[in-house]
Amino acid sequence: MIFYAISDRNLDKRRNLSLQLRRYIALGADFILIRERGLSDSEIFFFAKKFVPICKSKGIKLFIHRRADIASLSFADGVHLPENSIPISEIKKKFKDLLIVKSCHSLKGILSAQKEGADFVTYSPIFETPSKKGILPKVGLKLLKDAVKSAKIPIIALGGIVSIERIEKVKETGVYGIASIRLFNEIQGKYLKKYKRGIQ
Repeated sequence: MIFYAISDRNLDKRRNLSLQLRRYIALGADFILIRERGLSDSEIFFFAKKFVPICKSKGIKLFIHRRADIASLSFADGVHLPENSIPISEIKKKFKDLLIVKSCHSLKGILSAQKEGADFVTYSPIFETPSKKGILPKVGLKLLKDAVKSAKIPIIALGGIVSIERIEKVKETGVYGIASIRLFNEIQGKYLKKYKRGIQ
């Protein structure tokens, strides 16, 4: 099972993206997404170029949120697209080497992304989470398990997975991985690192 760390420097008390990304690497993230809506294109490109070689040396895949062009120019591994993005086939035509993760919020969305040619999907929100409260209903473990059985594409569970107890519950569904922002924060990070050592 892989761990997918999603950046949000605003949740870090120092608001330092470089330190946050280095912490994700130290904690053993397998995938990392640079998802910083408040930064300019040039700033996103700067961080991508800086961390691509570091991630590659550790065997970590680095993704850029929405911007396939920045991902390609920085030699990142891929792009993470929202559910309502332009067709994946169009991105694949222009950026053949990029891996594509697509955000999904239903089985229908997952099967559509699979048909379009996505390499991975995130399925969210599994549990209630502050960013989606009142916007999207929680998926729950049963629907997550049903999706894993129904789809062939690797599914990464996302949303409210902020404890080892919840990791264990999600793991039982057979998902490919777990994605989170808050799981990788400074308080919970030490527990995550210990947990990862135990499952290797």
